[in-house]
Amino acid sequence: MRVSVDEGHALEVLDMLCRGRAVRIVPGQPVAEPRTELVELAGRRIAASCMRALALSGRRERVVLRAGRRVRGRIWDAARSAGFRLRFTAASFELWVQTTQRLAEVTRESEVVAGEGGSKRVRRQIRRIIKIAETDTGDWLLYALAVRHLGRVDMPPEIREELGRRLSLGSPLATLFALEDRVVESELTLAEQLDRLIDPSAVVLVECLDDLLAAQWAEQVTAAMRVTPGERRIDRLEAIGRVFEVWVDRLDAHGRLDLCRSLALAFARLFAGAWAGEPEEVAQRVLAGASLIQRAQRDALLRALARVLRVGERMAAAREQLAREGFGDPRYEEAQLVLELHEELLRPQLRPLAALVNRLTGRIG
Repeated sequence: MRVSVDEGHALEVLDMLCRGRAVRIVPGQPVAEPRTELVELAGRRIAASCMRALALSGRRERVVLRAGRRVRGRIWDAARSAGFRLRFTAASFELWVQTTQRLAEVTRESEVVAGEGGSKRVRRQIRRIIKIAETDTGDWLLYALAVRHLGRVDMPPEIREELGRRLSLGSPLATLFALEDRVVESELTLAEQLDRLIDPSAVVLVECLDDLLAAQWAEQVTAAMRVTPGERRIDRLEAIGRVFEVWVDRLDAHGRLDLCRSLALAFARLFAGAWAGEPEEVAQRVLAGASLIQRAQRDALLRALARVLRVGERMAAAREQLAREGFGDPRYEEAQLVLELHEELLRPQLRPLAALVNRLTGRIG
């Protein structure tokens, strides 16, 4: 299909949102009303990109829980995907069209207000770009991919956070990708927002995105350890810790602690990266460049990082609780998966995790 320059740019923006490909942020005359052929092409690209993201992990045979019983299968097996649907609404179309039209406007340095984030004008524009009402599972996945891929676009970090916050309001999966703990403008609490992902109609999303979530979380925590100024570094790590805590609590409440696998994978990446080395080295790493003079501020930053780490201790405690489940008990099937997860991933992390928490909090081991 032949496309105009503006239509080609619109497809570049779509590939950035769906696949993370580089895009030129240039002002110009956008495609105000895309022609039918372009809309059909865009729809196929969105659907194919989202299915590919799920299939990268979902094509592997895996044991999951259904109504408390273990089921083995791949994403396309009926027993594993019963009740799941990937449905897109007009919100996905609007995200593409409005991002094409407004991205150049909202990513200007001049639109950042010191201490406040994006300007009021930018926030109005972002509300036009990202619709949050009546979104469905397909939109949730596209919004989550957009959070990840917008992180690679050259723009002021304050604007990126505004975009991530708004995407999180329209998608509980984007909330996990952005690790955004504020649900302002939403009638839902953070716990209620995350509960939507554990519903049978949506839980396949989480089951199939272990690797992608682990990579996103490791990158988010690493980036948060470098945020400036130091006060924002504290706030960001506190927000990440809170989302992780609520996520594990909701998985526990729903009997799906097996879904902690993505967290365990993220922690493994971090212990090979941002958390590698002796505890004192990691403490100095998170303090470096924070420009925090007061001892109380420095201690607050260390405690904020410790809050993230202690989620690992929370997972270990859950393992000990589930280890007491006997055959025939309500959570026995879940317990077997959690015990496997612990042996495979969590157990090697416990000693360095405890040592690092001790250093960050002053706890005596």
